[in-house]
Amino acid sequence: MKRTLLATLLALFALLTLLDRFVLVELFLRRAGMPLLLAAVEALAIVGTGALLRRAKRVDAPLDFLLGYPVFGTLLFLVGTLKIAAWTLVPLLVLGALAGVGYLLKRYADDVESESLVLEWPALFVFAVLACGFVVAQAPPASLDELAYHLAVPHAWVQEGRALELPLLSHSYFPLGIESADLLPLALLGSMGGGVASHFLHFLAAIATTLLVVRRTQSWLATAAIVTTPALAITGGWSLVEWPLAGLFVALYVGLESDDRDTASAATAAGLLTKYTFLPFALIAWAIKRRIPKWTALLGLVFFLRNLLLTANPFAPFLSGDAPHVSGFRALALADYVFEAKFVDEALGASILALPVLATGGIAIASALLALALFFLAPSSRILVPFLVVPSLSAAPALRRRVLSALMAVAIVLQTFLVVWFTSRGNAFALLSGMASDEEYLRRERPSYASIEWLNLVLPPTSRTLVVGLGETYWIDRKVRGGGNFDGPRISRYLDLPAADALHERFRADGITHVAIIALPLPTQVEQKREERQTTLSPAAQRMLAQTLDRYAGSVISRGSVTLFTLR
Repeated sequence: MKRTLLATLLALFALLTLLDRFVLVELFLRRAGMPLLLAAVEALAIVGTGALLRRAKRVDAPLDFLLGYPVFGTLLFLVGTLKIAAWTLVPLLVLGALAGVGYLLKRYADDVESESLVLEWPALFVFAVLACGFVVAQAPPASLDELAYHLAVPHAWVQEGRALELPLLSHSYFPLGIESADLLPLALLGSMGGGVASHFLHFLAAIATTLLVVRRTQSWLATAAIVTTPALAITGGWSLVEWPLAGLFVALYVGLESDDRDTASAATAAGLLTKYTFLPFALIAWAIKRRIPKWTALLGLVFFLRNLLLTANPFAPFLSGDAPHVSGFRALALADYVFEAKFVDEALGASILALPVLATGGIAIASALLALALFFLAPSSRILVPFLVVPSLSAAPALRRRVLSALMAVAIVLQTFLVVWFTSRGNAFALLSGMASDEEYLRRERPSYASIEWLNLVLPPTSRTLVVGLGETYWIDRKVRGGGNFDGPRISRYLDLPAADALHERFRADGITHVAIIALPLPTQVEQKREERQTTLSPAAQRMLAQTLDRYAGSVISRGSVTLFTLR
């Protein structure tokens, strides 16, 4: 006993000395310490919210985190429609964190023992994927979808001081429960620290989803086959919704299979607050089980009702004339979905395509058929992933067959190698090693960042700028209006008025003080990606904007690829 105590004390001394003297740890904590701390506190609030939502007697941290994530975000959004400030959002954080701590203390007080699966070799590849997710999570946001809408929308709300309508950004009408959870870190820490805190929350969602998968399959091989899917694994540290959405698919599936209506209803609400694509899965899953969800599922209709009030269309921006097109994004070729050099971060790999063939059970088979139907629309690979996760779960027992398990093992190794290669190709490791600052990292990763840095220097603090040509508005630390992915037609419609006087009056009514035209060379020749990255105007919109600026611009300054007009 004495030797054990001595060994423990020596281990603590050595660890504390290492943490104190290893300079890279100090650098990491200086950079990411506050975002990590805030993410941990918000995670407690999220877990408490999830446990309350499913009326749990005992907390289930991974499950409750996934259920509470979009619900807590929606609560922040609802408060934010009135005012976004520390004094309006922090009380929700405190109440949620107290609930989370209370549930956790009760769990440990009850001395509940949780079952743990014996570690096997495939677990190493799961841990490798999660390690890559952490490396990416500690870096500032730099992926296109983050900068165009996932983080750009809550950041724009923070700049405005209220969660208001952003009619030029089509994706701002999507269900934004997950994105709204970023209102708190963005309001407290700004775009740099808040973005990293958002990354850590999404990384926790990846861990939570992984735990649900391994708990359901009771197989590290099946878990690795799902988790190492490149299109999913690569996003483990990004502020995208693929990981939490996949986890909510699993939560609804497991809840219905175990006849737990409280969990299934909570998962339905959370999924509807996360992404439109959850709706068909939820409808079919409940129909197959011939059950009706509890009233808590109605909480998932918040963003549908918001759209109905704002646009008279609950599914906005879809079912409208200038909806962004999500079909036809890829060539309709299965081999291209497995892997294509032009879409590396959307590779589905091999395992998650093979396992659904062996799906068992009505919900799992229906989910596989939904994925097949969506495939013929040629969407982004990430839209298919959650639909493929559920049938892959149900196919876990088939991996007892030697030939299939050997094939899956080869797929897991190759897919993990691809994920590690993609992560190392970025510059996130340079941040951990102290060889690059956050700003240097962003200049390398996003060609647009240098132009936005200049805009932040020259734009007055009270300005509101219309950005044309670029959809990445997240790093602009001023009030901004602009489009996101595939929003060229929407911006064109806004600008295409009969006369310059009319457009100038529209600018005045919307509070637009400046117009920034950004013309960056695109790093890709893929037509879909070019259309996604830039807001190309119609000839009529270009002509009207030019006439208006010629007549009403008080001054013009430019630098590099940016031209900034100040309106009179």
